[in-house]
Amino acid sequence: MWVLTEAKMRLFTALCFDEETKNALFAAGKAAEISSEGNFSPKENLHLTLVFIGETERTEEIISAVSEIEFPSFEFKISGTGIFEKGIFWAGTEENENLRNLYKEVFEKIRGLGFEPEEREFVPHITLARKFRPGKSFSAEETEKLLPEKAVFANRISLMKSERIEGVLRYTEIYSKKLL
Repeated sequence: MWVLTEAKMRLFTALCFDEETKNALFAAGKAAEISSEGNFSPKENLHLTLVFIGETERTEEIISAVSEIEFPSFEFKISGTGIFEKGIFWAGTEENENLRNLYKEVFEKIRGLGFEPEEREFVPHITLARKFRPGKSFSAEETEKLLPEKAVFANRISLMKSERIEGVLRYTEIYSKKLL
């Protein structure tokens, strides 16, 4: 068990990727960056958010709740790209019942602690850039060709800390729970 101070942290749960997957996602982001503007995600920050928790000092409680999750490992496929209204350029996933069910289980664990996670539709995605503005030569099709071709294996849930270090957004895994 991790021992953490009771300092306030900005937290979320996520699925993290192996180096091969992060390299492919980063390459897709770099391809989009050539013809566009935005704040592109560094390779080490690439992940799929399950539940955003927000600012809290209750890290140990969250770790305890996440440690209780019993869910089987599964595969899912990264597929397609899009742009949310607020200029978030993302890579998506193919529809996956296991991914939706894992999200629901994590959501309920966090809500069971008294947190009120955002209750919006779960749209599984990996943020490639923020404040994204596609240029004239931007091609979603060319970017999508660089997405990982093989299925991604979800084998653990990570509790992540989000912070700005010298003006740069950094995500740090502070706990992980292996899936069955």
